[in-house]
Amino acid sequence: MNKAKSVGPLLFIIFSLFWVVLAINPIYRDVWMAENVILMIGLYFLITGYNRFHFSNTAYYLIFVFCVLQTIGAHYSYTEVPAGYWVAQMFDLSRNHFDRLVHFGFGFLIILPFKEALCKFVTFANRKTEYFVLIMLFIGIGGCYEIIEWWYAIIFEQSAQATAFLGSQGDVWDAEKDVLLAGIGAWLYLVIFDKKSS
Repeated sequence: MNKAKSVGPLLFIIFSLFWVVLAINPIYRDVWMAENVILMIGLYFLITGYNRFHFSNTAYYLIFVFCVLQTIGAHYSYTEVPAGYWVAQMFDLSRNHFDRLVHFGFGFLIILPFKEALCKFVTFANRKTEYFVLIMLFIGIGGCYEIIEWWYAIIFEQSAQATAFLGSQGDVWDAEKDVLLAGIGAWLYLVIFDKKSS
């Protein structure tokens, strides 16, 4: 039985074109550059590891959607994405929640690729242990990202770029909520879509 052809290369080409268009004249060039560092590191590992390890097509689609969301956030800065303002006005919300969507999306959209990669090298005793490790991994990664945001804000203290990158919009619990959303997104994907038998 032939394996389905990987959609990874095609999605990478489509995403590259999208990325180039949104690289033109972002609102804050410094924020755009900072937001793209992590994206470029992730894409580097995807590209260089492609010959050794292929994700499932579903995983590549999920990675693609997350990269699109991240690129939109980098272009506008997460606090100023027009769709976030539109949703805030529609539901009478006090802030632009696009950043919250992307933190949730990180967990929900990227858990499958992490699961596929991790399970290639690690055998878990049972499903509960696997889920616990994966969800804690995403909470940890989310926490690390919040520390990077904090460092950036300290380096560029009192600047529009620091405020845009930090994206807290006056919420003192912003970092904790973002980390929680990444964990919830990961958990929700596993509960809804993971079909592996117990």
